[in-house]
Amino acid sequence: MSDEAVAERGAAGQYQLAFSGFVLSVLSFLLVFYTAGEEPYLVFRWPDCALNVGVGAILFVAFAAWGFACVRHFQRLPRRSWLAKALVCACLLWSAINLFYLGNVIYGYRQDMTNPILRQLR
Repeated sequence: MSDEAVAERGAAGQYQLAFSGFVLSVLSFLLVFYTAGEEPYLVFRWPDCALNVGVGAILFVAFAAWGFACVRHFQRLPRRSWLAKALVCACLLWSAINLFYLGNVIYGYRQDMTNPILRQLR
C-alpha cells in the first residue's frame, strides 16, 4: 500500500471517528438532559426503564468503544505529532465525562426505584 493510500485511509478514519463522536455526544446529551428533567422516578414504567437502563447502557458501551477506537487510531498513525496526542487526550477526556454522566443516568434510575423515601410518595 502506498503512502498516499495510507494517508487517505487515515484521514477517512479521522472523519469517521469525529462524526461518530459527534453523534454519540448528541445522543448522550439528549438522554442525560431528558432524564434529568424527568427525575425523580416515583413509579416503575417499562418505557422509563428501557430509556434509562437500556439506551443508557448502549450509549455507555458505544462511548467506551469510541474511546478505544480513538486510541487504536492514534497507535496506528505513522507519525504522532503533538496535535494528534492532544486530540487523543481530548477524546479520552470527553469519553470519561460522557461515561460518568451516562453511568449516573443508569445508577440514578436504580437509586430512585429503591429509595425508601420516594417509596412513601408512591
